[in-house]
Amino acid sequence: MSRLLAISTAPGRAAPTAAASPTDLGPDGTAALVMRPHDHAFAEPGVPALRERILTGKGLADLAAPFAGAAAENGAVTVAADWLGLRQVYGVQGDGWAAVGTSARELARLAGRGLDREALGAFRLVGHFLDEDTAFEGVKKLRSGSRWRLLDGRLVEDEMQPGGFQGGDAPPVEEAVRTLAELIRTGMEQCLDRYPDAVLQLSGGLDTRLLLAAIPPARRIGLGTMTLAARDSGDEATAAMLARRCRMRREVIDLSRLRRLDPSEAHRLLLTTARRREQILSPLHLGMLEWVEGQTTDAPRISGLGGELSRGMYYAMQRQRPDVTPRLVERLAKWRIFSLDPVDPGCLNPSFAEESGAATMRRIQGIFAGFGGDWLSATDAYYFRQRYHRAVGAVITASCTEHTVLNPLLHPRFVAIAEGLPPAAKRGSRFNARLLAALDPELAALPMDTGVRPDALTAPRPVRLARTARDQGVKIVHKTRQRISGRGDSWSASAALTRSLVAHWRAEPDLLAPVAATGLLSEAWLERMLSGAHTPAPATAGFVALLEGALDDDFEPTP
Repeated sequence: MSRLLAISTAPGRAAPTAAASPTDLGPDGTAALVMRPHDHAFAEPGVPALRERILTGKGLADLAAPFAGAAAENGAVTVAADWLGLRQVYGVQGDGWAAVGTSARELARLAGRGLDREALGAFRLVGHFLDEDTAFEGVKKLRSGSRWRLLDGRLVEDEMQPGGFQGGDAPPVEEAVRTLAELIRTGMEQCLDRYPDAVLQLSGGLDTRLLLAAIPPARRIGLGTMTLAARDSGDEATAAMLARRCRMRREVIDLSRLRRLDPSEAHRLLLTTARRREQILSPLHLGMLEWVEGQTTDAPRISGLGGELSRGMYYAMQRQRPDVTPRLVERLAKWRIFSLDPVDPGCLNPSFAEESGAATMRRIQGIFAGFGGDWLSATDAYYFRQRYHRAVGAVITASCTEHTVLNPLLHPRFVAIAEGLPPAAKRGSRFNARLLAALDPELAALPMDTGVRPDALTAPRPVRLARTARDQGVKIVHKTRQRISGRGDSWSASAALTRSLVAHWRAEPDLLAPVAATGLLSEAWLERMLSGAHTPAPATAGFVALLEGALDDDFEPTP
């Protein structure tokens, strides 16, 4: 079972008419909303134990992310998600009734709610929703660390009981390295014991290599790996080198094959994805993931997604400061928080562009004002409470019903230590590089897709700067060019999908009539795009596709 729609009404009140029938839970009134839920030791609880945890809240924090489940008892439905809130589920409170489900759009249709302009205004700048927002007014995501109880037409939230792993100050760096090296080694052993058919998502980056390094060399032989290959990425060459060295099996998904989709196929893929995966990320990004899923098996997948938590996502070009100031927040927002490939403001109704820009900056300022401590630690808090929660969670939500997601880097102890490490230990990915060297010095000496060797990141500062200056400079120049040009590599899979998508819109312009009617887009821009005068960048086309998917009425909602 992977989808849920549950509705409750107050006594004597009529239920709203649902576009889709409420979902029946299992025979015992329980449903898991992910494939094969497991705990942090990768053991799968039985249905009675799962039901007990959902209904009582006890032991929920011991279930690994991503997780969500529902259980009914005495006319009430309780819905819970993982302690990080990565599995996205939604709720809405109506007049005398309430509902929860895995489809924000279905809940909005049920409640007669329209688009949330403020939430969409933030999305078009940040690339994901903030806090518990969705694309629809009044439809909210379940808060991390919480449960919902649906009874007598009310949606009541309470906090789940904490697990055995609490946050707080991290141990000294050397101790943190030893602790997490042992944690990841143990986790990978348990993972492969429980899921011997699991496939490692192998890229050319640092986080996936941490997981590979934690696997004993003898167990790497014959291990299945999967790599996404694209013309603008060095992942394939680096992953191939690692696979040969460790004698692992390889599966390469060539994203350039997306260029073979004709316009109608590309549009069908993206619109279907927008319907199935909600409006949680750009349909262009989720469409590529959906297409990849169609090329693979449903074998459990080992992922290092979220490893940025321990390597300072927003430290680049930032100096440490003792406090958070509005000026620092504004500069960071414009440089990094607002997407490197943002939605073109020229595509928007000028009033919406102006009001959403100002409102989003105020909101980001308010979020940062709630963080105490120094500047770099505040950027870590923003990453964890916003981007990690919503963007990483959106990617995980889009895949957790297709295969079992296995990720030791989502262990509560890893998250607690990563949060508590001082910025000086994380800057420049030094902590993760030290952790990699502790797990496997040989893998730490092999270059990543950037050309930088991880062990070079752990060298004394003058040596580290000399060894990594060229690669760091190339990366910064590339990002600066992206900022100036407003688009990425023209050969990328997203650019190819964009060209096909726009070609289909031009062939059938009436498809965008509901989008035009929202008043969010510039009519002049839309006319120029449909006439062939210009082709938008992927982020801009993705935003239009998100609106199209949100407004189309002829669909069957799925997870």
